[in-house]
Amino acid sequence: MKLAMIAFFFSTFTLAQSQPQIVMAPLDHLYVPQGFDSNDSAEIVVTGRFPNACFSRNAIEVKVVNDLIDIKITAIAPDTSTAASRVCPKMLVPFKEVVTLGNLQGGEYKIRINSETKSSLKDNLTIAEASSSAIDDHIYSAVEWIEKVNENEYVLHGWRYSDCLDFEKIQIVSNNKDTLSILPVMKQLSDFCPMKMMPTSYPFKVDFSTLKVGQPLLHVRTMDGKSVNSVVNLVE
Repeated sequence: MKLAMIAFFFSTFTLAQSQPQIVMAPLDHLYVPQGFDSNDSAEIVVTGRFPNACFSRNAIEVKVVNDLIDIKITAIAPDTSTAASRVCPKMLVPFKEVVTLGNLQGGEYKIRINSETKSSLKDNLTIAEASSSAIDDHIYSAVEWIEKVNENEYVLHGWRYSDCLDFEKIQIVSNNKDTLSILPVMKQLSDFCPMKMMPTSYPFKVDFSTLKVGQPLLHVRTMDGKSVNSVVNLVE
């Protein structure tokens, strides 16, 4: 009986010692797209690199107080005291987080992410005051992914949910730093919109000359109010 109790205590102690740790995620860049107004759910994109393959994502906390947007992004790290953690492949694992800020009033905001850490990030966000009560100025295409087909040439792939909508144009808005917002604008042909799923592909060209980084973000607005985001490596 005593041996069983000792074995149970030892196994419980070992499990307790091998619990993963919650740490601040190691971040390296913050992308702030332009073009959001007070009727949108605003988004930003954050990238980083885990130091080994045993790290994983955990949680994102967003607090908005007046004009300050304070964000905390955490990760799950292996317990370095265990033998299992010592067999983790030592490699940089890139990750990307799309952070939903929600509906914000028009104005200027300061963004602060993982403050008081070595990888803290800061930037500013401008939210325009909406000109109407419409949720969006346009209806956007339902985009699922971006394909690179040539230098500076890309294709948006997704779905057309009804033939009452048709593609009109792609607008591109630069923040003149590191992000191009891609707006695939649709036009409504009729008020009768029966469901009819049709695959879509919309080619477009981009001009990266207004940007100042080697790895810019293509931020594509989509029909459901969210986005598809792809970081492009221009220095390959």
